[in-house]
Amino acid sequence: MADPYTMLQIGQGVIGFMEARREHQRIEAAYTRNWQESAKARDESVAALNKRAVQEAEAAAGRGFELQLQALQEAETRAVISGESGLAGQTEELKADSVEARKLRAKDVISANLDMVLDQIEDEKMGVNTQMKNRINSMPRGQKPNVLAHAIGTAASAYAAEADITGKNLF
Repeated sequence: MADPYTMLQIGQGVIGFMEARREHQRIEAAYTRNWQESAKARDESVAALNKRAVQEAEAAAGRGFELQLQALQEAETRAVISGESGLAGQTEELKADSVEARKLRAKDVISANLDMVLDQIEDEKMGVNTQMKNRINSMPRGQKPNVLAHAIGTAASAYAAEADITGKNLF
């Protein structure tokens, strides 16, 4: 029969393993919470960036529509003026072509600006995703306790306690 000191050593070894397992579960739960919060923050940021992309596209479409209206008004005004003045010919055609050319150049600029803004938004989305991964990876996961290592440690402590009490040593 083992003495109480040896039994205490065995009990402490079992409790040590249980505490290590509980600590691992706590760290793993914190890691999971961090992962979920990181994903949620990323999703919210991406949603905001998507909203901004839609707003930019709508604004560009609005500018394009206003541009078409202005070009149409200017072309019609020129047509009325040339009709009332009796002027016609190559000069008036060049003026009408100039209005159309300005409209097309402005549309190209609007389109190019929109493409650049949308590309920037996509880059920001990738950055948000990288931030999420960094946030997740910055949190330690902990190490699951090893039953065998705890059992060997407990057995060694129990043996040492038994040897101290009885004075018998196997080695």
